[in-house]
Amino acid sequence: MMIDPLVTIVIATSLALLFLMAARHKISASRRFEAQLAAYSILPESLVTPVARVLPWLEIAVAASLLFAMTRPFGAVLAATLLAMYAMAMGINLSRGRSQIDCGCGDTPQALSDLLLLRNMVLTTGAMLLVAPVATRPLGILDMVFAALFVAACSLSYSLFEQLSRNHTLLTDKE
Repeated sequence: MMIDPLVTIVIATSLALLFLMAARHKISASRRFEAQLAAYSILPESLVTPVARVLPWLEIAVAASLLFAMTRPFGAVLAATLLAMYAMAMGINLSRGRSQIDCGCGDTPQALSDLLLLRNMVLTTGAMLLVAPVATRPLGILDMVFAALFVAACSLSYSLFEQLSRNHTLLTDKE
């Protein structure tokens, strides 16, 4: 299966933006992120601080590697691995009955949920699509305009999904 280069650009750019925003959150609120990471109760206490400090820089490296064709396959595998690890940590805590901890996904607190697991599975699948062979065709100015519009649509869709997920969590907490 060959993927159109426009699709590759849209997925790679959208994921790069996602990882950059995630890293920004972790760096700008480093103590809060460290507490969020500790709340998962997966890492030994001695590793929480070092992992909390390294993870945002790893996410920045993922974002940068997704933007260049030569490093994109490496970035895609690393992105998929991180997203799957995040999903696994969420799943472990959900199975423990610990859905009320903050996922650590962004600036607004958000409780763990099955919707977040679904989100991460979709994002992981998108990242893995980036290792598929890319069709060769020239990209014109119209392709770049469409790419920009599709990346904007992906970003807006992601924001909408996040807000719906937060609202769903708030509604289920009241029941």
